[in-house]
Amino acid sequence: MPNLAPDGQKGGTHPFWDDRKSIALTRLVTVLVFVVCIVIAACGPAIVDWLIVRGRVAVQGPAVRWVMLGLGYLLAVLALWMLYNLFRFLTRLEQGEVFVPATVRALRRIAWCCALAALICVPAGAVLYFPFACMGIAAGFMALIVHVIKNAFEQAVKMKDELDYTV
Repeated sequence: MPNLAPDGQKGGTHPFWDDRKSIALTRLVTVLVFVVCIVIAACGPAIVDWLIVRGRVAVQGPAVRWVMLGLGYLLAVLALWMLYNLFRFLTRLEQGEVFVPATVRALRRIAWCCALAALICVPAGAVLYFPFACMGIAAGFMALIVHVIKNAFEQAVKMKDELDYTV
């Protein structure tokens, strides 16, 4: 049996991948997705025109372009706000500020962004463009998951506060 150090690694070496690197990678990906979201929003009119010309949209008419653009920009704002809050959440984790009220607020905002995106996408997918409905269902499911995680963090913050007062 190999000699394992207290950290569970052979010979006491540090693991190649750790929590710090994982958080840094997630923050980098969050920034990249933020930039991609801005680029897609900037290309919104071209994307909507392409969808309409290709016959991908279920409803036709002059107002369809403006409705899709409006929905797209509204969803872009929600996505950017959600990504900003995710970035802040990850920054706090990296700094060791895990069980603090600001973390709970960030998770609450992320959950609300996902829920609002679901409320926008599901009906739009049923009427305009079916893939919106799929995105809406995924966003709704993410809202539920993040809300449960938010509840766990909120409970941990309360327990930490109680523990801080008793010590």
